[in-house]
Amino acid sequence: MRVVALISGGKDSCYNMLQCVMAGHEIVALANLKPDTRDELDSYMYQTVGHQGVEMYAEALNLPLFRYETSGVALQNEKMYTPTPEDEVEDLYKLLLNVKKEVHIEAVGVGAVLSDYQRLRVENVCARLGLVTLAYLWRRDQGELLQEMINTHIDAIVIKVAALGLDPAKHLGLKISEIQPHLIKMNEKYGLNICGEGGEYETFTLDCPLFCKSLVIDDWETVIHSNDAIAPVGYLNFTKIRLVSKEGVDCNSSLADRLKICRAKTIDDYILDIDQAEVTDTDSDATDCDFDGALDIDPLLEIIEKEPSPNKVTAVSNGSGWYWVGGIVGENSDITLAMTDALVKLEAILQEKGLQLAHLVNVSLFLKDLSQYTQVNKCYLNKITGPNPPVRTCLGVGLNEQTPVMLNALAYSNKKHCMHVQSISHWAPANIGPYSQVIKGGEDVIYVAGQIGLVPGTMTLVSGGIRRQCRLALRHVGRLVKAMDKDTQLRDVVQGICYVTNASYIAEARKEWERRTNNAIVEYIVVRELPKSSLVEWQVWAHRGNTRFEYEETGCVVGENRVSIKRRWNYESSVSAIVCNVSTVSSVSNPVISNLNSVGFNCESLSEAQLLEVFRYAMSRLFKGVPPPTVQCEQNCNSNNNATLSPIPVCSLQLFYRVGRSPGPQLIHDTIAKLEEYNIATTVIPVCQLSHANTFISLCAVRHS
Repeated sequence: MRVVALISGGKDSCYNMLQCVMAGHEIVALANLKPDTRDELDSYMYQTVGHQGVEMYAEALNLPLFRYETSGVALQNEKMYTPTPEDEVEDLYKLLLNVKKEVHIEAVGVGAVLSDYQRLRVENVCARLGLVTLAYLWRRDQGELLQEMINTHIDAIVIKVAALGLDPAKHLGLKISEIQPHLIKMNEKYGLNICGEGGEYETFTLDCPLFCKSLVIDDWETVIHSNDAIAPVGYLNFTKIRLVSKEGVDCNSSLADRLKICRAKTIDDYILDIDQAEVTDTDSDATDCDFDGALDIDPLLEIIEKEPSPNKVTAVSNGSGWYWVGGIVGENSDITLAMTDALVKLEAILQEKGLQLAHLVNVSLFLKDLSQYTQVNKCYLNKITGPNPPVRTCLGVGLNEQTPVMLNALAYSNKKHCMHVQSISHWAPANIGPYSQVIKGGEDVIYVAGQIGLVPGTMTLVSGGIRRQCRLALRHVGRLVKAMDKDTQLRDVVQGICYVTNASYIAEARKEWERRTNNAIVEYIVVRELPKSSLVEWQVWAHRGNTRFEYEETGCVVGENRVSIKRRWNYESSVSAIVCNVSTVSSVSNPVISNLNSVGFNCESLSEAQLLEVFRYAMSRLFKGVPPPTVQCEQNCNSNNNATLSPIPVCSLQLFYRVGRSPGPQLIHDTIAKLEEYNIATTVIPVCQLSHANTFISLCAVRHS
């Protein structure tokens, strides 16, 4: 892409420029906001100290420089920014608008590392201008990042200090390579941000591999802004600065050519850790791991549900602000009309509960044909807008053509915390669509958007087949969960669903998960399609207290079928999740479909009464420890005047059934409706295959407060 690089003169913006070039982008212009009057503005958005030298960057890089004055006044201080006249962010908008009028640009490079405040405002401006944000330093480990800058010869000096442990008299003017040991020591002692992300210090870059000329500071003055005894604040004001040519560097050469002698990391280098996972002797058994495409699919898996999905919408709430909506279908053979129908139904249900689409936390979207994703996403974006959209998972399943869209949703009436990073980085895939990466509702519950093996820096699928896709997707999950809550990790996932496009991938996916944690209950589902032709997608939710949760496995036999349940719950029994599999008694653990007898399951082997028995047993395990709804008396149990009914237990249920080898969706819905002792938000999804060859029904249920 053609990029305008936002520069402040600091090390971060220069190194992000270098990363943009390493990623194959073309930097065509520079942009800078300068203070309107003072040398230094106390702005959370922009570095202005050292602005006297920024003018020379145009010649140093041989690129046009666009500048605009800013007063550095923030009128809108909320985390999420909305356009506000006279706010300093609008100065950035005007600056980039001027650039766009003069130069053809597609993206903006920004050196944000950890500041959501800064990133969100740049993304807001870029979205309004139709530009992509490139923030390759985002959420990098600051110690590693500073070392990379030093290794790639970013010659930057400290020009401002403002933190405990930093002294203007000692540290101003030092190179980052000279001050690095002290920064590490202060990080260990006081928690100082090694890259200065807390405003502890600021830098000015004199030279980097992109420059064809370097800057030399011949004279400066030291300005003490605050002579505080604990954390004095001081900065350098350049009074004499010049450019010098660099030997062997042609200013007419491209930036990419100038980097050829530089040992900067490539995009592939930032995912090398997925190849450093522990290797066991059994890894050689996974013969498809180096194959990028899907294997030949057995004809048995190419099944579309003959029966339309019934319009059985269920909506339940638990009294703690959580609302589950299940079973919404779009009833039209035209995918656009079907998607519109489903979203209208969802909005109407939420409004009945006094909620809006803005309260949504999670949406699972099931489509008959993922090739129509563009039309579906356009409808979705027209309805679900705003700065904090829900997390989302999108799958291609065997829906009937009359009901080509199905969805379920979770809403939360109280405050939610969202992470919606739209910038392309090396950290995790950008969410350039209408969905967040991760959302926390309340204090403990975290929902993560469906994750596939996208290389963050390119937003393309990683090569190498199922193993590398799985490893990278799980790395994304771990990073997202930790970014939402620093004390939360992959091991805090309570329940997950791993979607694959071929049954032969299940063993490898299970192996990769179990290498990392055994704390979650995970189901493996074979579906027709995944986004971007991915081989695997992970959908999980986590809880901050999961490491203290209990775990059990139970089961029973109903008729000729085995029911097996994995359950995870907390001590207070306020959170519980199950994965329940219903299989023919002859079920084996080999997931390869070709080993399945073609006769397989016979629908007649499970009567409606037995199906009800299965569902009732599963719910009894999910709600174990929860008292059944009974009439409770406040004083005298013989007095009906004071009698109150305790709440009916509430849960969300995603039921996956194997098309052609299970009772149909209408019978399943009708049977679940007979469980009047529970309030269940049910979604019944047709799939190709489940975790085992003879498993024909899988229930993934959750309840939490």
